[in-house]
Amino acid sequence: MNSGSGLFKFLIFVLLVIVVVIQGLSIMQSDRLCERLDGLIKTVSESQIAMANPSRGDDGPGDEGDWLIWHIPAEPASLNPITGRDVYERWITGYYHNHVYETLLEYNWDTLELEPLLAESYEVSEDGKEITFVIRDNVHFSDGVKVTADDVLFTYETIMNPSIDSAHLANYFQEFKEVVKIDERTIKFICHKPYFLALETAGIMSVLPKHVYDFNDPMQFNDRYTNPVGSGPFVFEKWDTAQKIVLARNENYWGKKPKLKKIVFKIIKNDLAALQAFLAGEIDFYKRTASEQFVKYSKDPEFLEKASCLEYWDPRVAYGYIGWNQKKVYFKDRRVRQAMTMLVNKQELIDTIYDGKGELTSGHCYKFGKFSDKTIEPWPYDPEKGKELLDEAGWVDTDGDGIRDKDGVPFRFKLMAVSGSPVTERTARAIKDYYSRAGIEMELDFLEWSIFEQKLYDKKHDAAFLAWGGVITPDAFQVWHSSQIEGRGSNHVSFANAEADKILEDARPTLDEKKRIKMYHRFHRILHEEQPYLFFRVRPRLSFIDKRCENVKVHKLGLDPKEWYVPKEKQKYK
Repeated sequence: MNSGSGLFKFLIFVLLVIVVVIQGLSIMQSDRLCERLDGLIKTVSESQIAMANPSRGDDGPGDEGDWLIWHIPAEPASLNPITGRDVYERWITGYYHNHVYETLLEYNWDTLELEPLLAESYEVSEDGKEITFVIRDNVHFSDGVKVTADDVLFTYETIMNPSIDSAHLANYFQEFKEVVKIDERTIKFICHKPYFLALETAGIMSVLPKHVYDFNDPMQFNDRYTNPVGSGPFVFEKWDTAQKIVLARNENYWGKKPKLKKIVFKIIKNDLAALQAFLAGEIDFYKRTASEQFVKYSKDPEFLEKASCLEYWDPRVAYGYIGWNQKKVYFKDRRVRQAMTMLVNKQELIDTIYDGKGELTSGHCYKFGKFSDKTIEPWPYDPEKGKELLDEAGWVDTDGDGIRDKDGVPFRFKLMAVSGSPVTERTARAIKDYYSRAGIEMELDFLEWSIFEQKLYDKKHDAAFLAWGGVITPDAFQVWHSSQIEGRGSNHVSFANAEADKILEDARPTLDEKKRIKMYHRFHRILHEEQPYLFFRVRPRLSFIDKRCENVKVHKLGLDPKEWYVPKEKQKYK
């Protein structure tokens, strides 16, 4: 009896112990699950907070202080993002780097996806015709005034004002029916019909402070080219004509401040002088290095001790071309334009003058992107076929002076190019020689950038040697639609083709990317046949950067100097 009772009590004890252990394990598992859920919730919350307020994110590595001296090869015509047209304005203040002006959205440098910047959030309607942005509550311009929907509306209305010199931008915004202020922080863009680039067009518009830029006389706005004011991490300090443009860090910036205290854009128009300045330590960032210089110094051990040589591709790389003004009698016939391409040995120029840096291209889109038709081969170097085409078009030497002529007009034209680059000059002179062999006399007209640009957009040129920067998602309307010929539009070669116009018009409301790619491949074929440009070459980015600059990263979108810093022991500017 006592023995049986003891065994029973022991079994009861063991059972209780097991129950306690199971409950303990259950509690531990539950706690762990709660910890995991808490961690997930915490992670999501912190991520949302960081997205809503970038200033709460990681400040990044490195010491504060020092300046970045950045070479630019020409003086910008303007620092006004609405009337400015050249790439230098975009480098200095505009949306390429958002130094002074900022946009509602920005591209992620690695994913190339659009992400909120001044906007806290955005919503696209189901039919794609309406985009609503909510502006962050904590963003303000450098003078302390908050960024509101009024500023966004003012910027849009200024772009669309027919008296403002903004045809190059307005053509994108013509797809919008209206922009409506909902409240102080909310604004809605409404399209006539779906537009594949609507989100980027609205989101990547540099927002101007209305209280600073408001005007009664449009010419007052058109003439404002300096003293930019925006909401970005840098503020305008000064512009010493033909010398430098200086930006200082915005100490009241609403977001994460860069480490650098200043960016000085040093204007040196001559490439060799710019190289000497870099070698002397007077420049830190030489963004557009000549191929010859890059090849030479990338193999120089002494040079590599002090500088990094970066070679990379990104969707915004430029393609070089010669544009034929079709208002001129020489270039009205496409057989002539085809001949002008076939007479030039482009590959020889790339190999000899550009040291093999670059590739032939046949069209306007980023060569390695999906909108470029890879089946289209560039026109070959075929001088005999080129001469045949000139003969067919009626350009023959009727008076035996060695120059082709037609209806009493000698084939003698001017090629306009920007001065200051020995490589550009060598290339132009080589092309002149190719044409002289075929009985065409090409005069060279090297001009300072501001004069060049004025003649280009006023269509007061025969031909122009230039380059277009690329884009992530192409809308070729601005450069190629016939409506962009007049009014200082970007179709500076006066290209007009009914089928091309229709493709560009039909592509805009086509949201299906596969269909749009097919349309752009057809457009590529039209350009190839019409040859409004001699499509020359694309090349990788070639840059020199002083090694005192650290945290230099190559992203899919290129280099972002806002990430860079200079260690205390290497700083030299106060």
